[in-house]
Amino acid sequence: MMRWFDAQGGHLETKGISVEGRVIDVPLHRHHVTLNIYRVDVGLQYQVNPQWTLEANIPYEAKVQEATIEEIEPVSQAELEAIIRNRDNHHRNETYTGPTDPDVLLGYRATGFLIKNDFLMGRIGTTVPFGKTEEDPWKLGNAGLEHLHIQFGTGTFNPIADLHYSFPLYKGLGANASLRGKLPLYENSKTYRGSKEIAYTAGLNYRFNDWLSLQTSYLGFYQSYAYWAGELDINSGLRFSMASVGASILTPYDIPLSLTLMLPLTQETLYDDSEALLDGVYEERDAFEFGPLVSLTILYAF
Repeated sequence: MMRWFDAQGGHLETKGISVEGRVIDVPLHRHHVTLNIYRVDVGLQYQVNPQWTLEANIPYEAKVQEATIEEIEPVSQAELEAIIRNRDNHHRNETYTGPTDPDVLLGYRATGFLIKNDFLMGRIGTTVPFGKTEEDPWKLGNAGLEHLHIQFGTGTFNPIADLHYSFPLYKGLGANASLRGKLPLYENSKTYRGSKEIAYTAGLNYRFNDWLSLQTSYLGFYQSYAYWAGELDINSGLRFSMASVGASILTPYDIPLSLTLMLPLTQETLYDDSEALLDGVYEERDAFEFGPLVSLTILYAF
């Protein structure tokens, strides 16, 4: 279970929607968007033998979006109403819920791979196009029609692979590192092609006894641009890093529970940060700056 707090996004805007539904010019203003994300992952793992596993991860998300207007230039009442109609086409005060694309993986594990008591886990698999997708929001927006940039899936099978390695350092102290990648190969039936993604971590963990351990780690993430009908999606493409601290305890009935807090360190979008383009046209750009994240993990073997 995960909660991601107060992701902030938005953009400058000079367009409104008339009473007749036409796109019109209005004074310069800004759309402010806040997004809070709640996520539950149900992970299943079947141990085929001591080395091989079959795994599936089934996520479900709720995304709470709030949108407001910041007036920059003076506006009349009619212009304000046109601005609000256009805002509601782009971002609405709504909660979106649904399953996102699951992962299906084949895993291989080994101990004593490089040194005594180390652990290596490698997995390959694919995402499954189960999450809800949207029509091209840029086409709909240019036509003055309601649309949504938030998607719960990519609509494609995307190969994924990850590698995890951990090893002891001294008594209860250990180190770990991981690398994970996703590679979309084609666009879906709505002309969307998702981003390539790479995530990597490095961390330390200390086990005090059989029931309590502490962890700290660094997470780096890279996401390439996504595309609509071959055209670059300027809301995609970013690099960010986070630091995490967490604790794991063994509860009664041998059920491990882990609580983790992650805090953003750096965030950078790949698209040029200048919002004003040629001819004074402002693009709708909703790339979010992420807030802190809290997650709770419970494991049960049967």
